[in-house]
Amino acid sequence: MTLSRKKFVLCQIVAKGSQSAILSLMGKIKRICVFTGSTCGERLEYREDALKLAKILTDNSIALVYGGGNRGIMGILAKEVKRLGGKVTGVLPKAMDLPSVRSADVETELIIVNNMHERKEKMYELADAFIALPGGIGTLEELSEIFTWRQLGYHKKNIAILNSTGYYDHLLEFLKKMVSEGFMNAKVLEELIVIEDVNDTITLLERNANDLPSKL
Repeated sequence: MTLSRKKFVLCQIVAKGSQSAILSLMGKIKRICVFTGSTCGERLEYREDALKLAKILTDNSIALVYGGGNRGIMGILAKEVKRLGGKVTGVLPKAMDLPSVRSADVETELIIVNNMHERKEKMYELADAFIALPGGIGTLEELSEIFTWRQLGYHKKNIAILNSTGYYDHLLEFLKKMVSEGFMNAKVLEELIVIEDVNDTITLLERNANDLPSKL
């Protein structure tokens, strides 16, 4: 998808006066989009933090938005939110609507879209805030894109990473390198919320988002 197309889509969302955009300015979160792995990873802590986050979301009446399916950390989180009585909205491309991906129904709502671009657009539209748990290249791509949109001013929703057992330490060092080498404004990096303790998730994600220097 071209940059102009992305901007057009985001402008449409804002023009509709979406509840997500309004809530992000107010600080109160009703839906959080979670990026994370379709595998479980090597450490038990990744799964434990996903289960803790599920309870935090349901205790605070916050719905989960994610990429759909029941595999890996994604599935663990979705299944637990649903088990605890929370709302789970999965967004899945047609090509991934397969028995191997959906061997169990873990969503309370499943939205099937045409492709990966539409999948991300829909998740971004539905959510009031975003958090990346440990994951692979897909998780990194989703985090990078929504952070880029934040930098460009297409939205003003908070973005966080859950740094379980220091999983994102090297990424954070690389982002600092971008700043020191002049490829990222330090104020932009300051807007990426780093959560070391999953219990701090809601408090940190509901902080006021700051205006950023224009990139355009």
